[in-house]
Amino acid sequence: MSSFLTMDALSTETKREVAPGLVYAAMALGVVAVSSSSIIITRLERDGVEPLVIAFYRMLLATSLLAIPALKLKRAEIKRLSRSDFLLLLISGVFLAIHFGSWISSLKYIPISSSVLLVASHPLFVVIASAIFLGETPTRRLVAGTILGLAGTAVILGQGFSGLNKALWGDLLALIGALSTVVYLLIGRKVRGRLSLLAYVVPAYAACSVLLFVWAVALGNRLTGYNSVEWACFLGLAIIPTILGHTVLNWAIKHVAASAISTALLGEPVVASLLACLFFAQIPSPYTFAGGSLVLLGIYMVVSKRTAVQTVERALDTTS
Repeated sequence: MSSFLTMDALSTETKREVAPGLVYAAMALGVVAVSSSSIIITRLERDGVEPLVIAFYRMLLATSLLAIPALKLKRAEIKRLSRSDFLLLLISGVFLAIHFGSWISSLKYIPISSSVLLVASHPLFVVIASAIFLGETPTRRLVAGTILGLAGTAVILGQGFSGLNKALWGDLLALIGALSTVVYLLIGRKVRGRLSLLAYVVPAYAACSVLLFVWAVALGNRLTGYNSVEWACFLGLAIIPTILGHTVLNWAIKHVAASAISTALLGEPVVASLLACLFFAQIPSPYTFAGGSLVLLGIYMVVSKRTAVQTVERALDTTS
């Protein structure tokens, strides 16, 4: 998943003229790359690799690969980080770790389609957070979209309440992943306005990696002894969805509106579900079909016109 985590939070980049076809091709590539994460994760979990270990190596390898250009190009900027910005980056990394730890864990208990749909519902919670904590009054369209989306999540959760205790636990873990994304986005927007992309993501990813390491060790997870295929999967997670997927989308957001990226990312649950059918024969249940349709419609209503994160950005701009 996600780290569709930074797309709207990083939407302050200056747009430049690039051929529209190239931009949309890049967006399509980015969405497919991001959608691959749940497939690779499920492959590892079926081999017995613990979720926190998967999350740790994904972020450690991504941090290591990004640190090379960051130290070469942005060393001075990183050294100039203020104490408050450094603290915010640490907190950002904490919530990113919670996101990955909980969402990846959810894939042990529920199908890919349900998990990705639930964690992708975070724009709905951003609308609620902006209304409660930032005093933003949502438009009727945002209210309607949020109600529809939350109704869809309730339908998906209904599957867990129908006697499948493990499914309910997986649903809750996916929702924790969505809620932690909201906090990550709020903090990211506040800090990102003052920092370049690499100066922002490398410290946040590093903090995330450290917390995931401590979390995995505390639970007694095995961190060594993996075979070459499993290491290839760890590296694949770092490169394909984390760097290639999100880096490409971060590039594209310089040339299109943030709402275009948000809308394009509605394709992630669809693509991930299709890949799950292809690789693991996971057919979405009637609950997932019905609830997922409501979730996607609700998210579309939220992000297609006036994105939830843009609403939060305006509120943050008046309070920071």
